[in-house]
Amino acid sequence: MGLRVLHLIVGVAGLIAFMASGLYMVWVHAGLQGMPDGPRLFFRSAHIYLLWGALLNLALGCYLARLERGVLRHVQSLGSLLILAGPFMLGVSFFAEQHTPELDRPVGQLAIFLALGGALLHAVSALGARARSGAS
Repeated sequence: MGLRVLHLIVGVAGLIAFMASGLYMVWVHAGLQGMPDGPRLFFRSAHIYLLWGALLNLALGCYLARLERGVLRHVQSLGSLLILAGPFMLGVSFFAEQHTPELDRPVGQLAIFLALGGALLHAVSALGARARSGAS
């Protein structure tokens, strides 16, 4: 299975998880109505992060152009793996990382930093491939 297809699958699954997490907030927590600000912020932000991770994968699934060979292909693959992990980790963050006075969300934070690293690796591989081909 190619990386484009994998990104598409994870992106669509992430969108489904986003909708399911929204329904969870409505059904289990009455739409977060009457909930204190801290926990409500944690649920809503984790919900939006999940959407962000899904959309990032969906975009790569639509537009990813795999490099032919070489080190840059491996850089690109590593970037994809980091981004692919995001929706899974953000789903865990939504359900497992409850509001704390310290406002810690280590799994969610790691997922966001992995996506940053993955996006930067994709940029490096794309720019490196352009430089090698002489394109602008």
